[in-house]
Amino acid sequence: MVSREKHTYYILLPLITAIIGLIIFSYLLYLTLFSKSQKEKYENPVVASRVLRGTIYDRNGKIIAIETPYYSCALLLRETQDLNKSAQIIGSIVNLDPAFIVREASKNQLYYQVKRRLSYQEHEQLKNINLKGMVLEKRYGRSYPQHYHGGQVVGFTDGENQGIEGLERVLNSYLSPYPNLNESITYGSDVYLTLDLDLQYLLDQEVINIDKEHKTETIVALILDAKTGEILASSSFPFFDPNYFNQSSVDTYQNRVISTMYEPGSVFKVFSLGAVLSNGNNNNLQDFYCDGSYTFSMGNTDATINCVSAHGLVDFEKMLAVSCNGAVAHWALNTNDKQFYSVLSSFGFGKKVQNELSGESSGILKHYDSWSARSKSTIAFGQEVGVTALQIASGATVFANEGDLLHPYIIKEIRDSNGNTVLKNERKVAFENVLENSVVQTVLDGMHKATLAGGTAIYSSVEGLNVASKTGTAQIADLNAPGYSGFKFLASTLSLVPYENPKYVIYMGALNPSGSTIWGSNITSPAIGSLIANMIRQGKLQSQLSEIIVLN
Repeated sequence: MVSREKHTYYILLPLITAIIGLIIFSYLLYLTLFSKSQKEKYENPVVASRVLRGTIYDRNGKIIAIETPYYSCALLLRETQDLNKSAQIIGSIVNLDPAFIVREASKNQLYYQVKRRLSYQEHEQLKNINLKGMVLEKRYGRSYPQHYHGGQVVGFTDGENQGIEGLERVLNSYLSPYPNLNESITYGSDVYLTLDLDLQYLLDQEVINIDKEHKTETIVALILDAKTGEILASSSFPFFDPNYFNQSSVDTYQNRVISTMYEPGSVFKVFSLGAVLSNGNNNNLQDFYCDGSYTFSMGNTDATINCVSAHGLVDFEKMLAVSCNGAVAHWALNTNDKQFYSVLSSFGFGKKVQNELSGESSGILKHYDSWSARSKSTIAFGQEVGVTALQIASGATVFANEGDLLHPYIIKEIRDSNGNTVLKNERKVAFENVLENSVVQTVLDGMHKATLAGGTAIYSSVEGLNVASKTGTAQIADLNAPGYSGFKFLASTLSLVPYENPKYVIYMGALNPSGSTIWGSNITSPAIGSLIANMIRQGKLQSQLSEIIVLN
């Protein structure tokens, strides 16, 4: 017989279980019918719809490259009712052959861009035409208000506004970064260059004048801040306008200041003399008597080096002043190979001297182990060695900084869209103590004497200001001439100014002049004299005279 307690237990247990189940069911039903969904909704992140490319400025804030809106003209071919008529109307406004438009448009099925970038006048005329199928599309591209000034340095962008030449390409990740999240426009960083457009204008004008008078093949020229290594102006002729790069040949895009390598000729004697005087045995180097040629033994045979004329008794300074080949060759042959090579290498020859611009040539300075019996003598006056214009100018900073070689640079600062500095370059010594101060002074004294009466660089001189200059005229083999027997000539001049405490390094090189003269003393030397006079007028240099007269 079941007890009363057990009987009660068996009755209540199912009842309690049913009640609990009903509560749980009711709660779940409530959640299903009345509770708000707690599920998170996924939304695609908002990505900036446009990247505003950063602006490129010169050192003083003048605009070199800037983002600008423009319009293009295109045809939606399925909506175009009469292609020939549309081509006639559009072609007459945008100066394109209607037959060309029809031919190119017929190669497409849906869309054809008639002209990528319309002028203001073209856009104004086209927007007032009701032509079915024609669309005017607003785009954003690059404008270069300085036109050809600094063109090869800054480069240009493509149709997608991405850099493909010059600093536009090198700095593309700064100027045009990836679109950011949660903003409508992503702003690129602004770039400030070391270029001084005031100096750039002056330099470019002298380059134009050289070509106009002497009908050159190419010209390279640059101005460096002698105390910092900053590239203040850089010219590569023939010029091109980045605004219309597609109208220029690809060859003109080259920044020849860094990419073109050549034998420098007698300008190189300033570096050779520095190497000679740093050899350790220069006390044994005596004055050289030049009778117009210098013959030396190469074992079983003799070699002869000629001068333009007989120079008489030549010391170190006079060698630079009159550009005596025999003297510098003789002194070089009486120095240690390893030490001579080491000093020239310390000037930066045979290696790239900067890393901000693409396409730089390292030049050629063969190791002394591979020199022939003649090599050292010919290297001494600028043959059997390959250099760039930037290497020459950079090497000359040694003569303005107590023997230290400076690292040249062209990017001064990069700032993000908030004005914060993300990159900044400053003066940097690339190689210390290339030369002793006494050697530096001897070279500068010789270069200054070259600008005085009887010197090869007299036309570099300017009244009221002392200049140090070295001219050169290099004979370069022309491999394109029949039988490889032809030659080209490079007329060049290297200057430091003022001579007492150089503020600027100036270099000009004109390849293959075909006018009345081939000599650096008659082509680039007077151009530098004119440039210096204009730099004084511009306030970049201080003269002791109130009126500047350039010697002619």
